[in-house]
Order: sequence, then C-alpha cells, then structure tokens
Amino acid sequence: MRALVRNKGETIIESDGLNVDWNTGHPFTDQKYFGGPYILVNNYVPEDPADDFVLDGPAPAAASEASQDPAADTIVIDGVVYRRA
Repeated sequence: MRALVRNKGETIIESDGLNVDWNTGHPFTDQKYFGGPYILVNNYVPEDPADDFVLDGPAPAAASEASQDPAADTIVIDGVVYRRA
C-alpha cells in the first residue's frame, strides 16, 4: 500500500480516496504544501500501537501497577530489555 507520511499521526493512504498522483505524491510532496511536504512511501505498513516498545528503564509507578502481567509488556532483543510504552 502506498502512503504519504509527514509526522506521526499525519499519514494519507491510497484508500483515503484523495486526488493524489501516487507515482509522485503530488500535490502533497510539493515543498510549498501547507504545513510542509509529505514523504511518499511505496510499501507502507501501518503502525500497530501494540508494538510500541522502548528501552527499559524505571517505569512510572502507575504504569507498573496497572500491568497485570509484566512479562507481556517486555521484550528482550540481543540481551537488551525493552518495555511497552
């Protein structure tokens, strides 16, 4: 799927039905576009909020207490622990 991405939460995808040239991204990729240009992405994969992991560090008390299963909120990659944001 093709998409135009500018900032987090500012994504336009083909199925939005806007009048976009999906080969160039025009008019949204134009430098003069209001708010700044978008970047054309040909193989866009929508973000999954459930995949938001950050480098593990001290977690806020409220977040720690809210989690019923801390193991489900962490992942280890090459010995580095990441926790869900």
